[in-house]
Amino acid sequence: MHVKTAGLLIILFLVLSLLPSTSSALIGMKEGDAPKEIVLHDLENRTVKVSDYYGKKPVVLIFWEQPLSTAFLDYSMDALHFLSDYYEKYREKTGLEVFGVYTPEEDGKIPDDEITKVKNLIRTNQIKFPILIDQGFTFFQEYGVIALPTTVMVNRTGKVQFIYPSFPLAARPLIAEQVKSLMGMAVPAAKEEVMKGPDSKSSRFYRYALQMYKKGLTEQALSPLRKSLELDPDMAMSHNLMGVSLWKSGKSDEAREAFAKAIELDRDNLAAHLNYSVLLFEQEKYADVEKNLKSLPVADASFKVRVHYLLGLVYRNTNRIDEAIKEFEEAGSIIDQIESEETKSVPFSDSYRVFLLRDLSALYHEKNNKDKTIELLKRALQVSLDLEGAANSIPLHERKDMMLYE
Repeated sequence: MHVKTAGLLIILFLVLSLLPSTSSALIGMKEGDAPKEIVLHDLENRTVKVSDYYGKKPVVLIFWEQPLSTAFLDYSMDALHFLSDYYEKYREKTGLEVFGVYTPEEDGKIPDDEITKVKNLIRTNQIKFPILIDQGFTFFQEYGVIALPTTVMVNRTGKVQFIYPSFPLAARPLIAEQVKSLMGMAVPAAKEEVMKGPDSKSSRFYRYALQMYKKGLTEQALSPLRKSLELDPDMAMSHNLMGVSLWKSGKSDEAREAFAKAIELDRDNLAAHLNYSVLLFEQEKYADVEKNLKSLPVADASFKVRVHYLLGLVYRNTNRIDEAIKEFEEAGSIIDQIESEETKSVPFSDSYRVFLLRDLSALYHEKNNKDKTIELLKRALQVSLDLEGAANSIPLHERKDMMLYE
């Protein structure tokens, strides 16, 4: 290989390998586990043993922190307000217990002025349930909490019934239902199962799972997806998102079954067709991938990029170099069109451009076109360096960004 070309390739792959990936972990517990014992002091320095209530009463834990900005204030305090209303209304009737586990600003001894701020915040917002201070992040770490706020519901049998990272607007109807379920007040499942459509319980589980997936919380999306499909096994979009989540969790066989089911239920589900093709590609079933992709009606620009790129990979891996170049260049021209119609750079198109330029350069190198190879490598390197500052929001994984979740 030409020395200059080799040097550019090394630099490019180093840049790509240093860009971080999206986290999929959320909490060091799962639904069905027995919760860990919690003993903490409240705001008046009284000892509270939360675990005394496990297995006796419905218990809700909410791990939270002080709002960091005015924008975060409403979002953070909404979770406390929401649970405080239920606590005040139902504690005497159902025995509901709610505990707010405060996560301090720093490790070590908590300054008196921080405790004062927390007391003022709780008093001003009229939060009725006890606030416990997790000094040293002890239970924050034992429970494996990453997203704040996070809500953990423990049922009367002493098992974790539901775990909710964050507090997205789309999830609030679901969380309300689950608090009622925790207290034994939920609508019987048989009545819900006959209801389908955008306002059904299964759809609400799907929308919540979609929120979690978009936040990069892949593992946490699986539980609400399973609940969605328990209520409505014919919801193709839930099967598709289940497949994507399973695939990103390393469960390719289960993902393939989910995509096949989505296609069976909805032959026009292009996302499921494309995702299934990605799995066929991983199994080196290149003829099946080509046949499937060429049968799809392609309209959406971002979908077209994925189809042409995947076809290019198929042709590259079957030594059809000229056809591969044609597909990669077509994908690149669509990206150019996308960006010309947008006022700013699009993360989807940026991440694909890096790989397209890199793969095209490799193909031109095989054709002994050194000038074109170096030109493409330089462009790929520049795009990847420009992306470095935005890497936290643009996960760069070959084929990992190809899947369509909706």
